Amino acid sequence: MTIDKFEDAPYRNHEPEFTDIEGSVKYIDGSSLARPFELPRTSYALAGVFIIVAALIGAFMLAKYFDGVYGAPARAEQTVADNLARDVSYDIPNLTTYMESDDNAIKQALANAGYTTYETTKEGEYPDGGFDIVKLPSDVSLAEAGVMYASGISSLSATDASRLLKGSWTLSVNRSGTTDMRLKFADFSSGGVDAAIQNAMTASGLAEAPIADSGTDNAGNTYRSGTIEANGATYNWRVSAIPLSSVYKIKGLPDTAIYVGVRMTK
Repeated sequence: MTIDKFEDAPYRNHEPEFTDIEGSVKYIDGSSLARPFELPRTSYALAGVFIIVAALIGAFMLAKYFDGVYGAPARAEQTVADNLARDVSYDIPNLTTYMESDDNAIKQALANAGYTTYETTKEGEYPDGGFDIVKLPSDVSLAEAGVMYASGISSLSATDASRLLKGSWTLSVNRSGTTDMRLKFADFSSGGVDAAIQNAMTASGLAEAPIADSGTDNAGNTYRSGTIEANGATYNWRVSAIPLSSVYKIKGLPDTAIYVGVRMTK
């Protein structure tokens, strides 16, 4: 029987070359590894593109960083200043005109005056009658105000707070036992508590009201108080003021901003 031998000649070209033979040890030719390594021209071009793109991205990120550190605060400060410079009227009411009116009549009077209002009364808060209502600035919509009040004034940024508070006030009416009306607003123009009190008295019809008491209460409010005759009745009044920063911890509002309260009871 004859055994055929496979022809192995085609595979011989794939065998590694050997340069040195010492005894039975063969060493592979490594000269090809010593040759300089060079990228193809297309690879150099592609690497250049990646370097340029990486440099552009780095420059963009660096610009964003410096803008966040230096540019954004400056823009926010300017926006606050612009918001506070808006020509919007407070239209502070004379509370004596509401003292003998019921809740619906007061709300209707506000609507007749053309004010945009937002009621914040909580359910069951005034079982004997009363409400909390905000008169909005003329250039702030009801939808915008709703979003801001839903998050809470103290959580607003200075830009949003300055937009909402300039030109607005809150009227609270409580009829538990006595009629108690309180008007609260932020004063950004008077510059101090004494001036804010005087301006509030003038705006709310109390400029000529005799002052029976004045000073600073336990909460730090500077106040003036007395009585006034109107509608055939005698009402007690009190106007107080305190730095706005004592009420709302909003960074970025001016230090001269004042929180003012006007109260009238019967």
